[in-house]
Amino acid sequence: MKNQIEKLHKVSYFIGALAHGAEKNLGRGSMSFGFLAGKKFGIEAVRDAEKTDDPVKAVEILKNALAKKGIWWDFEPFQGEKNSLVEEVGEEKRMRLVFHTCMVRNALFRYAHEQKMLLCYMSHGVFAGAMEMVMPNTKVKLDILHAGPNACLKEMIWEVAK
Repeated sequence: MKNQIEKLHKVSYFIGALAHGAEKNLGRGSMSFGFLAGKKFGIEAVRDAEKTDDPVKAVEILKNALAKKGIWWDFEPFQGEKNSLVEEVGEEKRMRLVFHTCMVRNALFRYAHEQKMLLCYMSHGVFAGAMEMVMPNTKVKLDILHAGPNACLKEMIWEVAK
């Protein structure tokens, strides 16, 4: 087990270094290519998953579909002080999510690199692409409300395509 953890730490450090280099070389544009790369991965990862219009059910389907691909990502809806999980703001719908365990956050901490940069945007792309497959006819984005050492609070925002 110790040997596996050491290997994981080395890979995490390497990924953090790659992201840091891309950010320095490409600047803010690195976020865009990271998001698009992640989105393509997310679409492919859940292509055969069950479909639904229910965002709470979609979160569970997404977690399970990723787990079947060997990707364990611990996130769930977060109500907090709000009256309901889903909030409607004009044409958009919103739902907050808490991400307890995140391989990106772990890699960034191992490399001692800041959050809310390339790797976070890449994971947002994975989430958005996968969620758009699970909830057909939607356009999904993910905003960071809080990025912390133990969990991140994010808001999924989606619109139903017309």
